[in-house]
Amino acid sequence: MLELPIPLPGFEAVPEPRTHWVVYEDGTLGQLGVIGDEEPVLPRPGRLITEAKYDELRSQMTAAHDKRVAELLAAEDQQQRQDYEDLLALGIPEGMAGRLSGYTAPPAPDVPES
Repeated sequence: MLELPIPLPGFEAVPEPRTHWVVYEDGTLGQLGVIGDEEPVLPRPGRLITEAKYDELRSQMTAAHDKRVAELLAAEDQQQRQDYEDLLALGIPEGMAGRLSGYTAPPAPDVPES
């Protein structure tokens, strides 16, 4: 294997990029890596923020997203249960009503034998 001297003569090492955090006008977040001391030119309207502010906003967005997903799942579960109950009321057998609605009824409680 050919071993080259590090660094190669005539070449300068590229400095590590500096990270900048940004919140765009539409509320989305981003990170930009820039080499050099100049501030980055944003690709669309927004403003630079601190890493701490970025982390705070990201946590808030994640919490809001998780809450919304939970609400949607709960609404879907409620709709499936309502569909299941409606199908049962029409005389559809439980197994078929469950398959048609996507609802899984909780297991019947264990009744101790006397």
